[in-house]
Amino acid sequence: MKATTKQVLTGATWLVVLLAMIGGTMLWQQQVHKSKPVTTITVTSTERIPMVLLLDDHLTHNQIQQLTAHIQNSSATQTLVTAKITATGTVTFKGQLLDSDNRPYIQVQLPKNLDSNRQTHLLKQLLTAARQQFKFRRFNLVSYGRGGLTATNYVEHTTTSLSPQHLVLMATPFNGASRQSNNRRQTTPVAAKSQTATLAKLIAHRHTIDSKMQVLIVAGKAIKADQPLPLQSAPAGQSIFKPVVKVYQQKVLRSWRTQSGLLNNHQIGNTIQTFIN
Repeated sequence: MKATTKQVLTGATWLVVLLAMIGGTMLWQQQVHKSKPVTTITVTSTERIPMVLLLDDHLTHNQIQQLTAHIQNSSATQTLVTAKITATGTVTFKGQLLDSDNRPYIQVQLPKNLDSNRQTHLLKQLLTAARQQFKFRRFNLVSYGRGGLTATNYVEHTTTSLSPQHLVLMATPFNGASRQSNNRRQTTPVAAKSQTATLAKLIAHRHTIDSKMQVLIVAGKAIKADQPLPLQSAPAGQSIFKPVVKVYQQKVLRSWRTQSGLLNNHQIGNTIQTFIN
């Protein structure tokens, strides 16, 4: 009888010790979790910052799809909408953004055959309407071809609040597209005597550009192929931006195709996303 009582007491003692250990462990874990509050919250990850696409109006639908697919790259889940404005200023939008679209794409369409000042005015009007429609404050502007000339003229004649954070200019004919131009692998500024009227005009107004804007110029070099846009023509834009903005980059992407091969160059998406992000 005494042995049984002793065994019961011993078992009860061990049970109390075990419960105490379990309770102590649970209390320690609770204190550990309480002592590690979240101190860093990435607010910008949820802010909507669209990538506005201003492309050459001579591109075909398939070419636009190719280029857009490469630019979207790893953010293909983000929605692409179209914003269009007529010569009289009527704005229409095609498509809707989801609440989760924090880096969406907005392809803008401007009227053709208008002078640069009128196009700049319409682009400013269109972006103002897009900000109200899609609820964003900041944006990045990506252009291609002659769309880059419009984009450059725009950033020279807009307000600071409507200036893009990042400006990407691809295959933009800053110094013309004639085959008579020099096609060397030269990426230095164009001498004043060799500047076209368009380039000279843009250089004259460069002091109005927002210095905080970050600029990337991308040129294409076709190897062993005809190239209507000389390599020097696109990087000539450095004469406009490099003396003004704090962050300026330029990159030459080479392929075996003509200049239009840049549209389907797999490097273009990585180049743009790396620069912007």
